[in-house]
Amino acid sequence: MGRLRLLFCAMACVAYVGACHKKQAEEPPEVKPEADVQLGPAALQAAGLSTGKPRRVERRSSVAVTGVLEFVPNRVARVGPLIEGRVVSIRVDPGQHVAPGTVLATVESVEIGKARSDFLASQVKMQYAERERVRQHRLADAGVTTGQSVINAETDRDLANLEIRAAAERLRAVGVNLDDLTHADAGAGSGRPSTAMSLRTPLGGLVLDVNARVGQAVSATDTLFVVGEIDKVWLIVDVYERDLAKVHAGDEAKARVVAYPDRTFTGRVDYVGGIVDAVRRAVPARIVLENPDGALRPGMSASAHIFGAAAPAEGVDSGSPQQVADRVLVVPRGAIQTIDGQPFVFVEKGEGKYALRAVERGAALDRDVEILRGLTGDETIVTDGTFVLKSEALREQMGKND
Repeated sequence: MGRLRLLFCAMACVAYVGACHKKQAEEPPEVKPEADVQLGPAALQAAGLSTGKPRRVERRSSVAVTGVLEFVPNRVARVGPLIEGRVVSIRVDPGQHVAPGTVLATVESVEIGKARSDFLASQVKMQYAERERVRQHRLADAGVTTGQSVINAETDRDLANLEIRAAAERLRAVGVNLDDLTHADAGAGSGRPSTAMSLRTPLGGLVLDVNARVGQAVSATDTLFVVGEIDKVWLIVDVYERDLAKVHAGDEAKARVVAYPDRTFTGRVDYVGGIVDAVRRAVPARIVLENPDGALRPGMSASAHIFGAAAPAEGVDSGSPQQVADRVLVVPRGAIQTIDGQPFVFVEKGEGKYALRAVERGAALDRDVEILRGLTGDETIVTDGTFVLKSEALREQMGKND
């Protein structure tokens, strides 16, 4: 009987301990009591702490993406020759503002000389054909010639006109403007070569790049100038299949680049691709970023967060016309320090005294972190320089342990 009683007691203890463990697993982590950190006047000044209050923001989905910056195609022109030649002059410098049609450089080419000669020859032939047509009409009026002679003269004049048009098209095809040709004829006595053509920009804006040098041999595949505006740039990113439902055209985006780690560039999603890449399991998306001061350069790599629409508050119909967005408490990422796996913030108490308060963190929202428990929103917390306070807290704890 004694043994049975002892066994029953042991089983009861095991059941009780198991129930306690299960209850602890179901309950949220307990927020530890506050611990104070004290800094003297000199240490406080050297720490350079920044403080602020937690903020309440709308709860929105956030998708992190990375990509590369590109020009907006219809705002930038790449200018180069259409035929082989040699650069004889450069008219602009990088950073210069130009209007549409501005001459950027002059290129000399043998092909231009041949096309120009053909055009001038066709003009001479046209003049002769026109004089002959007029003469034949006069003879016909006097009854000296036949009507067939008049018809032949009219035909020759029409053919000469077609030759002029064809020669003009060949000039345009090699990049010669007919106005340039007229100026070249007028200035031939000044030494301007008749084989020259002018490279003009089709768009106005800033000369972003100059790859030409005087005397340089060039071909139709060369880009000698880049001209346009970069007050807006494209960020081309991959959106993975698992995040596709969270990204839509029109969503707000915030981007950062390595060159300016403290700046945030805003924009919106302009396009989301329609086909998932079979290998990468992602679709391309395009973000249009504002770049008013030209800090963003095409070719830079960038990271961004794409934010979805605000989530409705709990208990509110998402289709309601009076929808109220759910708002959450957030603090800057720099306000949080982790000690033994537990996140903490430092609450200002005045006179260089700070309370180390445990919190429960939620989702990361751009540069902020959602706080689920531990703060009411009325506290003044340290937002920057918290590592100094963490080091001081750990030093004091080690001193107490000793």
